[in-house]
Amino acid sequence: IILCDDAGQQDDDQDCVDAQKRLQYLLCRFVDIISSYSGSPVILFLDDLQWADEASISAINQILMVNGSMNSKQQFFFLGSSREEGLLEDHSFG
Repeated sequence: IILCDDAGQQDDDQDCVDAQKRLQYLLCRFVDIISSYSGSPVILFLDDLQWADEASISAINQILMVNGSMNSKQQFFFLGSSREEGLLEDHSFG
């Protein structure tokens, strides 16, 4: 009995990628809707970004790219902070 083969692993990997894409899309839509219909500016502040993984950085980049290019009526601002001593050499901010 084969419990897991390479094809099963690839399907699992693709499911994870698809789930990340769906989450990124939903986050972008959420920020878009909130910043478009809010009467005041929306600010997203994230602290300790030195510990963010690649999926989180990718989601942040997607939010910034989509919301930066869509609607001039949006009042969305992003502010992030990180510590230099906590960064790994291969980190996106390193």
